[in-house]
Amino acid sequence: MSVLAGYMGVFDIGVRSSVGRHVALYLGKKDRVGVDETIRAGFGIFTLTGGLILAVGILLGWLFPFLFKGIDPEHYSTVRFLLPLMVVNIWLSAIAAIYASVLTAYDRFDIARTIDFFVLLVRTVATVYALHKGWGLWGLVGAIILGNFFALIANRIFGGKIHSRLRSFPFLFSRSRMKELFGYGVYSFISSVAFRVIGQSDLLIVGAVLSVAAVREYSVGAMLVYYSTPFVSMISATFFPSVQRKVASDSMDNVQQLLYKQLKISMCFGLVAYIGLTFYAQSFIRLWMFQDGFDMGAVVEAASVMSILSISKLPSLYLIPCQGVLNAMGYARFNAIRAISEAIVNIFFSLFFVMFWGWGLAGVAAGTLVARLLIASVSVPVFLCLKANISFKYFITSVIVPGFLSAGLFSSICFVLTNTWSISTWMDFAFQVFSAIAAWCVISFYLLLTIDMRLEFKKVFFKKTLK
Repeated sequence: MSVLAGYMGVFDIGVRSSVGRHVALYLGKKDRVGVDETIRAGFGIFTLTGGLILAVGILLGWLFPFLFKGIDPEHYSTVRFLLPLMVVNIWLSAIAAIYASVLTAYDRFDIARTIDFFVLLVRTVATVYALHKGWGLWGLVGAIILGNFFALIANRIFGGKIHSRLRSFPFLFSRSRMKELFGYGVYSFISSVAFRVIGQSDLLIVGAVLSVAAVREYSVGAMLVYYSTPFVSMISATFFPSVQRKVASDSMDNVQQLLYKQLKISMCFGLVAYIGLTFYAQSFIRLWMFQDGFDMGAVVEAASVMSILSISKLPSLYLIPCQGVLNAMGYARFNAIRAISEAIVNIFFSLFFVMFWGWGLAGVAAGTLVARLLIASVSVPVFLCLKANISFKYFITSVIVPGFLSAGLFSSICFVLTNTWSISTWMDFAFQVFSAIAAWCVISFYLLLTIDMRLEFKKVFFKKTLK
């Protein structure tokens, strides 16, 4: 049931991200009318799509017995009522996201994340209470709805305090505003789907071409790498409202400063993670998974996947910030075309390496790496430099070269550590990892951070130390 409700969420079609982008855009232009109409148009769109998916939810609820005959008949009546409620939950989540976009557009991530924490707390407490009372599916669905209703109310209250003229009604069904929101939202949606295809298609290829059992090894190797991606994306998402406001006010010098700052931060946190996963993949998986049913052969296979996918993520440390700036400048279509192209090339090379070169799981992961290098690694920064009037030479010398040198030095240290001291226990693993991180702190401080960033860091650090 949750899967069906999740698929109905695609009716969003990128409008949530589009509302957030345009709220920040009009704030940068100091256009309060634009902010107001964007918010009310977002409500209008979600009201229309909400009604549509509610009708679909009701229809699916009544067709459920015919579509899923393997389900116990005693659940049919429950699903008929709960599925429409799950649709209402999707609508509540979408409306709460619009109010949350107001907070993030003002860079009030502190309030937005605090609300998220309390939403999680409310949902967890409600879920535990429902299970304790034996309310079953009704209780679980009710807990989710309660959490999203809390998010809606909290984001509305604090959004209204930050943006004093925040209005929800009347809903706006302006053709121009809807065209504007869908114009960006559709391309954002396409990009999101394409990047999901890259990850999901790998699993399909493994299961279809190799074996269903091999999906386990691939998943073990890929899991940590894919879980780390949202962290890097979060850095760019935090900068995006500021970048969007500067683009709107035509302050491109400030846009470049914000771009280089987030590039440095992304590399500081991302290089240590992905290079660390590359060198410590086999040790980590062996300590974690080596057991009956997961022998050393499986460990080696999973480790090769983790190492190759980690390397494939290295270009994303500068691609994601560049993509954010391009979105802020209105080039979402370029990002969508690039994402689709990368997904197609990824599938092609993954199949090629597996079927013709016999590389197995490593070949599937290598397809992801080759696609990233061929399609995005050069085209995205070159396109950004052309459109934002940024010196490509300066981009290379100030971002790529320091990153390459830092990565090379840190890789050498990891190589020495892993080949000098064997890892047989979690204590050995922790010692080596902390030693590598300590070395990385010194490397990144002097090779990645600019002089201004180092001075700012020292000022904040010594200020807190003296206190």
